[in-house]
Amino acid sequence: MKEHTEKLYKVINNKNQSMNGGEFDWTKHLPTKNKPGKWTPRITNPEICSEGYHLTKHWNFWINTKTDKVFECEAKNITEWKDDKCVCGSVRLIKEVKLDFKDEKMNTGDRNTGKWNTGSSNTGDWNTGSRNTGDWNTGHWNTGSRNTGKCNTGNWNTGNRNTGKWNTGDCNTGDCNTGNWNTGSSNTGYSNTGDCNTGHWNTGKWNTGNWNTGSFNTKNPEYYELFNQKITKKEYENISFPNYFYFELEENKTYKECWNKSFKKATLKEIEQTIKLPNFNYEVFWKVTGITKKEIMTRLK
Repeated sequence: MKEHTEKLYKVINNKNQSMNGGEFDWTKHLPTKNKPGKWTPRITNPEICSEGYHLTKHWNFWINTKTDKVFECEAKNITEWKDDKCVCGSVRLIKEVKLDFKDEKMNTGDRNTGKWNTGSSNTGDWNTGSRNTGDWNTGHWNTGSRNTGKCNTGNWNTGNRNTGKWNTGDCNTGDCNTGNWNTGSSNTGYSNTGDCNTGHWNTGKWNTGNWNTGSFNTKNPEYYELFNQKITKKEYENISFPNYFYFELEENKTYKECWNKSFKKATLKEIEQTIKLPNFNYEVFWKVTGITKKEIMTRLK
């Protein structure tokens, strides 16, 4: 796993306990003026919101009172991220961050690090919503800038949960999409992987029809391919894919890592459902997901 280069913080209360969940006493692990604190006892399998030490990139999201304390930290074995926080196996508090609760930056809201924020817990500037990292956001939980929606990573998004830029719809990874769930760019329809599509579920570009793989298509194809083998449209539309196929991509995790995480939570019935898919092929499935035949067979035992 890549080393985390951004600063991480731990927020504790005036009793030297974590702010959310857990009675861990940080007293013996506080830094002194001359050196950092001791590493905390190691936790073998940390899991977000369950077990392990939780740290954040934005301490102002988590402070509640003027008696709270914030420490810059080092972490070992970061295993998972969710929004602005991570979980790890061990922590060392490096130094305390001196907090200034006086609003001298023209913020109307609360716990803002930036300037001219109306909302709360913003790190950037000129935010109207809450918990924005970028600037000029009207919505909430935006990492980019000039977003009107929520949970956007890119910039100038009007919709929600967009990773790209200038998206009007929701859940787009590309740019300039009007529809939803597009991976490509400049799509008006939905669920397009390619670019410049007006229809839906297109992989190619400049398609007006639906379910097209190539470009400049206006028809809806009679056959699709599943595991590199032909299948009729009717057969395909009758398929019920396992629930674990549907998951959200996570920050600092690759596509295949997210597949494997979802696979580990799959039920036995869902694993059986996987290998019963029409034209199922272990090698093709592995190339797409990173999940091997051995892993599947182990789950089936």
